[in-house]
Amino acid sequence: MKKRLALFVLLALLTLLAACANTTPPTPRSTQADNKEFPPLPVLDPAQIALGETVYAQNCAACHGENLEGEADWKRQNEDGSFRAPPHTAEGHTWHHSDQQLLEAIELGGARYEDVNVGGTSNMPSFAEILTDEEITAVLAYIKNQWPEDIRASQWQVTVQTANQ
Repeated sequence: MKKRLALFVLLALLTLLAACANTTPPTPRSTQADNKEFPPLPVLDPAQIALGETVYAQNCAACHGENLEGEADWKRQNEDGSFRAPPHTAEGHTWHHSDQQLLEAIELGGARYEDVNVGGTSNMPSFAEILTDEEITAVLAYIKNQWPEDIRASQWQVTVQTANQ
C-alpha cells in the first residue's frame, strides 16, 4: 500500500514538475485561493487515464456502472447490512476521500472494514492480487478525470491534508 501511494505521489510530482516547465503559470483554484502554500492540482496523464478506463471497464463497471453511476439506491444498505456500490461521479462520495484511502479501498475491498465498525460491510472484492499497482493507480486517475475541476481540487486538498497529518 505504501509502495502504491509512493508511486502515485511520485507520478503526481513528476507531472507537477513537467507542468512547471511551462512558461504560463497555472490558474489559481477557487479552493486553493486562500492557501498559497497548497500545491497545485496535478495534471492527469492521458496514457494513465486510458489504461484506467480499460481496467475500470473490465473490473469495476459491473458493480459501479459503465458511467461510474453506482448501484441504484446506493445510499441504502442491502438487507444483509452490506453497502451498495457507490457512484464515482461528482454525485457520489469517492472524492471526499484521500488518494491513500481510495487506493486502499481498491486494494483491500471490503476486507478493510474487518477491524473497524462502519455500520455495515462491503462486498467489494480485494484487487490486490488481481491488478498491478500501475493498474490500480490508473483506475483512480480515470475516475478523477471524470470529475469537474472543483471536485478534483477538493479531493486533492483532502489528499494533501491527510498526507500532512
